[in-house]
Parts: sequence; structure tokens; C-alpha cells
Amino acid sequence: MHAQHRRRPSKSILLPRLSTNTTNNTSNINSNGQPNYARRMTIHLPESTPDTTYLYGYALLISTFVMFMASFYSIIISQYMPDTNIKVLDWIKYDDYYCLLIPISALVFFYWIMWNWMGMKFFRHN
Repeated sequence: MHAQHRRRPSKSILLPRLSTNTTNNTSNINSNGQPNYARRMTIHLPESTPDTTYLYGYALLISTFVMFMASFYSIIISQYMPDTNIKVLDWIKYDDYYCLLIPISALVFFYWIMWNWMGMKFFRHN
């Protein structure tokens, strides 16, 4: 006799909690008329609270631009500039290791993000 493989019940945190009382299904409904979830629903801020999400976007854009320009200067522009007698800029000009470390690390960081995302998907949908 072939044993049937039984799938265990889902432990997803997004599914409604089941009531232990099968005769009364109203215990799955909270005071707002929505089902009880294992996780708290998103908290909605009042309209009087200012939304600062766009500031995070601008900060991300500015930091990306600054990082790009610093890498561009250290890899390309500094090689064609004359000596400036400023220690930091001359150090960047004659450096062969650190000017390439951040761009190469960005490629590894990209794969690290992708593997973390895929691992989270496997964890959430298992």
C-alpha cells in the first residue's frame, strides 16, 4: 500500500486565523469588520502627519549620484589630472586598489541581494 503524502497546513502569517469554535465564525472578525490576521495590519497614519517618503527617494538619488561621481573621478578622471599637492586627491590618483574595490564590490552586492530575495521567497512560500 502506497502511503499518501499529506501536506502540512500552511503556517503563513498572512492567512486568517482559524477559529477553534466551528459553530461561531464571527470570532474571526475584529471590531472593524475585517478578518483577524496573525500579523497586525499596516498602521495608517493620520492625514495631519506629513509624508516624508519622497525625502528618502531624494536622499537615495543624491547618494547614488555622489557615489557614481566619486567612483568616476577615482577610476578615470584622476588618472588624467596633474598633481594637485592635496594629499587625498594625489593618493586617489596613484591608488590602484581602492579605486576599483567599490565598483567590483557592487557586483558582488547585487548577487547578494538577489540570493537574499530568492531565499526570502523560498521561506515565505514553503
